[in-house]
Amino acid sequence: MKKIGLSLGAGGARGLAHIIILEAFEELNIKPHIISGSSIGALVGAAYASGLTTIDMKESVEGLILSKNFKFTEFYKKYDVFKIIDMLDLSMSTTGFFKGNKFISFYKKKMKTYKFSNLEIPIKIVATEYWNKKEHHFTSGNLIDAVRASYALPTLFTPMKLGAGLYMDGGMVNPLPYDIIQDECDYVVAVDVSSKKGISNKQIPNALDSLFASFQIMQNSILTQKLKLSKPNLLLEIDIKDVRMFEFNKVKKIWKEAEKQKEILKKELKKIIDSN
Repeated sequence: MKKIGLSLGAGGARGLAHIIILEAFEELNIKPHIISGSSIGALVGAAYASGLTTIDMKESVEGLILSKNFKFTEFYKKYDVFKIIDMLDLSMSTTGFFKGNKFISFYKKKMKTYKFSNLEIPIKIVATEYWNKKEHHFTSGNLIDAVRASYALPTLFTPMKLGAGLYMDGGMVNPLPYDIIQDECDYVVAVDVSSKKGISNKQIPNALDSLFASFQIMQNSILTQKLKLSKPNLLLEIDIKDVRMFEFNKVKKIWKEAEKQKEILKKELKKIIDSN
């Protein structure tokens, strides 16, 4: 059997689509040889690599995000960051609005392991090392810390201090890190959930929308240049219209859109299986 690598990209709420893509592997009873992930791609990838099933993950997402008590769904309705203190816990630091400790505590309770060494599937997690301005790959040590570092979006979440490094969102340097596993695989699947479609609502954006849109534009530019240098064997582009970076409450729409790419992946994976 060919060694199949899976790269899960950054993209905020749209990254919940990664769960549907992982269903393709489960339905064919195969596992990726290795996973790489950036930001929410790291969060979903690490959960799966630890041994959680897609059913486990979908139940956790629905239980958390669709809960009436989870005020994160009000984020874009009221544009008041102080309305979501319940899950993201406000930071008094000037380095970011939220510490993210409450969410990561919830995440830890669901995980099968906290250590890279105990994972069922190897994973490389991408973060940005602030002081050296470099891309960093976490492959050992504390898995939870690596995930927390990878999704530390500047100004929203406080950076993650680990050892001598200060780490921020991996999407700043490598929003779709398929390149870091190409040498270890025979076939690489990359899942792009970045936003490329235009915005149907032509209103002048507020400060938060401007910030997040700028980040997405930067990620798209990085990926465009990367694809000129090398390409994955299969690039799945899940471009979901009118789902902003933190509209996690639109999870049902995200999952529905991802089904199309899941079927494409299943067909390609079946070809690989049949060729052996």
